[in-house]
Amino acid sequence: MENIIEVKNLVKKFKDFTAVSDISFNIKKGEVFAFLGPNGAGKTTSIKMLTTLLKPTSGEVFLNGHHVAEDPHKTRKSIGIVFQDPSLDNELTAYENMQFHAILYGIKKIFRGNETPIRNCPRTFT
Repeated sequence: MENIIEVKNLVKKFKDFTAVSDISFNIKKGEVFAFLGPNGAGKTTSIKMLTTLLKPTSGEVFLNGHHVAEDPHKTRKSIGIVFQDPSLDNELTAYENMQFHAILYGIKKIFRGNETPIRNCPRTFT
């Protein structure tokens, strides 16, 4: 069975601090897996790298055959993620939250401007 996730020598450093230290693993299509570990073990940082929200310092990640760092758009189109904590900012309006997430996911400015209704935005994700 083919690997749906491949992680090879993944490292993430923040200046002198190593958050993820050379992890490698493969997940086959249809398998269920989880990251388990104490606070500060690098679980969230690893998930952020797998979901294109954070670039690795070194190593490679492939999701659904897509190289996460080299092709983040196709990677994001091929996955779905539900965060443990709500990703909305209670200090922002609903519209401002949509704008913020549109920027994070690379929606072109023309489709997130005040004059363009959301219904006219082409479907980016399936």
